[in-house]
Amino acid sequence: MINEKFINNVREHGTYKANWQGKAKVLADIGFPTGEKADYAIIIGCYQPEAMPEAIGVLKTLLDRLQISYTLLSKEFCCGWMPIGQPAVMAKDEEDIARSKDLSRQFILGNFKQAEALGAKAIVLFCGACEPSYTNLAGETELPVISYSDLLDKYFIKGKLDMNFDYYPGCYRFRRRITSQPVDIEAAKRLLGKIEGIKVSEPDSNLCCYVPSQMNKLTPRFATKDNVTICTGCYYNLRENLKDKEDYRVWMLPEILLKALPA
Repeated sequence: MINEKFINNVREHGTYKANWQGKAKVLADIGFPTGEKADYAIIIGCYQPEAMPEAIGVLKTLLDRLQISYTLLSKEFCCGWMPIGQPAVMAKDEEDIARSKDLSRQFILGNFKQAEALGAKAIVLFCGACEPSYTNLAGETELPVISYSDLLDKYFIKGKLDMNFDYYPGCYRFRRRITSQPVDIEAAKRLLGKIEGIKVSEPDSNLCCYVPSQMNKLTPRFATKDNVTICTGCYYNLRENLKDKEDYRVWMLPEILLKALPA
């Protein structure tokens, strides 16, 4: 059964969370421009600001360092996957699945209209959970819908960093329940290829960090104690699964890119 309160929260505040002010405060404290005319409208997601403020802050710093014109939306509507779509899929409730898709479309089209009104040249997705739903609806806006890796790849020329790490892009297991279109992770690979001095190991990305039995197989395949990912969902899961292991650290790709830029 779909939680009607979640739907009402999204319509009224943009996010399904009761504490909708929390997200707004974190983003305001970081200093993100919001509702401004800009080349790129960034979809930040419902969880990210409060759950990973340091990584979000680094993203802003990197965008500024690369002199990218960007803005957040004044009222970014949740895509609906986490509070509505995923529970319906896991319950195998076809009626709720159909309704969740319709609601998702309504919410995302609201974001498309805002981005178009701000004169954006493209819509940029940071949230890994949002990405597949936007992929399905990309044809319903005249604006390109791209990943944040695609955006950074346009502006990040080169960097240098003495660091060894494991790069885990994610398995995109849940994504395949939403869209049949394959995810494009080539921009992230190109970005890593622009950094001199790094040594990158790639464990088996077919193993899912969300599934305990697969995570148990994945951990021994890490060659280092630094794990880099492009997926916000994997960022949370890896941090949770590795928190009891000494000295392990999980990074989002923008954190590595910023470290690689000259001071």
